[in-house]
Amino acid sequence: MQTAPTFPMSPPQLRHAPPTIVAGIPVARHRPPRPAKNLTVVLGAIPQETELVEWSLAGKRRGEFAGFPYADGRIDGRRVVVAVTGIGKTNATMIAALFIEKFRPHEVIMCGTASRIDSTVRNGDVIVGEVTCNHDMGSLGPGFAMEYFGSEGPLGDHSPIVFPGDRRLLAAARRAIRTHVPESAAHHTPTYVPTVRLGRITSGDQFGITPERIADIQRQLKPNLMEMESGSVAEVCFYLRTPFLCIRSGSNRTQPSPDNDYRTLSPFAARQAALFTVSLVRELAKRPARKP
Repeated sequence: MQTAPTFPMSPPQLRHAPPTIVAGIPVARHRPPRPAKNLTVVLGAIPQETELVEWSLAGKRRGEFAGFPYADGRIDGRRVVVAVTGIGKTNATMIAALFIEKFRPHEVIMCGTASRIDSTVRNGDVIVGEVTCNHDMGSLGPGFAMEYFGSEGPLGDHSPIVFPGDRRLLAAARRAIRTHVPESAAHHTPTYVPTVRLGRITSGDQFGITPERIADIQRQLKPNLMEMESGSVAEVCFYLRTPFLCIRSGSNRTQPSPDNDYRTLSPFAARQAALFTVSLVRELAKRPARKP
């Protein structure tokens, strides 16, 4: 027979009221970066998304932190740590937080593939996240419409949903775009050369998604690409005051059952995102970041 727990005295009344929900789509404010080491952490959800970044490392060595593997080397003299997070927001959040605390990087770059929610994006086109956001924080209403809000965050604040890309990293990306040459999409007819441009990327934990949700996300957030990790990594970087940028390339269309299309189209997209990530790191190597 279970008995009620006993306390030496009566517990006090709760001091904190239930959280207040602020309706709307909160945007992250700029936070000054904390002191950091002169290195870059590159994350991808799966090995397909990071292997060309690893291939580009000079003096590569492998390590492990808290049981999670990584590669450590240099691109044009700049130290780079590459790790795989696993798929989904929880896995990405865990690895991002661990590796930021372990390495104290000057910036975090997330690269990989994403579904093409914007019909103008082609397979292999690369979107650099001028904005990265989460599309599944809120209350799901009739017709799969989301009522977004800022939930209570770890600092007693209201956590953002929209995270602008770091200004310094965006400037470096613009410079890298001028000289970067993507691979030709020879597997498509007619053949084309993918583009690299700034845009909007959104994240959620659903792989397939209904047409109603697609329409609502497009209406409210206007993304170019949709994936499953970067919004949460952006949030980790926001709270840990670490500059962040997302680089994603379009694979399948955003659709209810993307599996076959994803398997066919993601390898080319993964290559394009990784190759531009290397171009961006090379650009960063030309201009070492100032200490904050």
